[in-house]
Amino acid sequence: MRARLGQIAQNVALSAASLAVCFAMLELVVFRFVLVPDDLLANVSINGAVRYRPGTEATFRHPDGSRTHVTINADGWNSTKPSYPLARTPGKRRIAVVGDSYVHGAFVDTADGFPEIAEAELRRVAIDAEVFRFGMDGAPLSQYLHVLRREVRNYKPDVVVVSLIHNDFDESWRFLKTRYASSFMKIGRAEDGRPLEIPPAEFEAGSADLFRQFATFRYLYYETNAHLRLKSLVSRHFWGGNEEWKDEFISSAVDIRKIADHEQNRFATRYVLTEMKKLAVTEGFALLFVMDGVREAIYAGEPRSEWAVSQLNALAAEVTTELGLPFLDLQETFAADFAVHRTRFEYPFDWHWNKHANRLVGMTIARRLAADPAISGPPAVQRQAATVR
Repeated sequence: MRARLGQIAQNVALSAASLAVCFAMLELVVFRFVLVPDDLLANVSINGAVRYRPGTEATFRHPDGSRTHVTINADGWNSTKPSYPLARTPGKRRIAVVGDSYVHGAFVDTADGFPEIAEAELRRVAIDAEVFRFGMDGAPLSQYLHVLRREVRNYKPDVVVVSLIHNDFDESWRFLKTRYASSFMKIGRAEDGRPLEIPPAEFEAGSADLFRQFATFRYLYYETNAHLRLKSLVSRHFWGGNEEWKDEFISSAVDIRKIADHEQNRFATRYVLTEMKKLAVTEGFALLFVMDGVREAIYAGEPRSEWAVSQLNALAAEVTTELGLPFLDLQETFAADFAVHRTRFEYPFDWHWNKHANRLVGMTIARRLAADPAISGPPAVQRQAATVR
């Protein structure tokens, strides 16, 4: 019996050693030099707002063979600016752009993101401006309010551009079970029906962050799209949630089953925009809301009302009109450009705006800022234009 146990122990040790050598080869050779995955962007919480680890950079490798590079500045945001100074330069307009991965600049080089394009275009038309972007992957509209309060206001912007994407609305009140979704502020209801802010938790790295340190894991989980196929399983058994991904329910990169509660969407949206307007009045900056178009309707040549996500564009237009806030819907911009160039605005492998779309959006925002005195005028004009009704 003792000899038998010894043989089993030797076999187990040999198997463990073989697995260790195999993993080392994969980690140190195969997935470092041959099948190279995306680099890692780590997250941290600073001043109560989750962001990226300051002073880092990463290269991302895409299915079409292209690569993009992002540079995280000293303040934890993807930007061509090494840092965002608090001090203002006399005569220079300061514009802040707040949003999610579209503002962060997923799948484009940092310099090709629409905030940088808008800055360059404003300068081209002789408006001395600097554009700071505050983009965080996965952040919803409710988190934009939190970032505006905790971070953006400190820089005393003249204008805050808020980028709206179709998943911003339900995720402002619906709780997700993902790696850092609890680090986003949410909007709930008190027992008396009033809006209730649910503050975000400080981000703390967990076991998922440990796995992501390994190139082998990043390649097998992300580069093969296993993270989509296994989303339901991982959400249920790892995070304790119920997220899933089924192609037949996805429109404009959102699950249309999750956006159907339009009363709750409106409840959260009106509260967030009202609070943003109050802060704009107090701090003396102007607001501009910019929303993605329903691109599928443009490609299909159909009225966007045929698409469920269009109700969110209508909601944003309705609430901004009620509150007297500037709103730029990109539907007509995209439709006009597509009619001429027949060029799509996203990647074959991902729904984020491609380089062409980022340029178009940046140019459009710059033209709107340059043409609207309520937005581009001096701070006194801004405060008057933003007066709460």
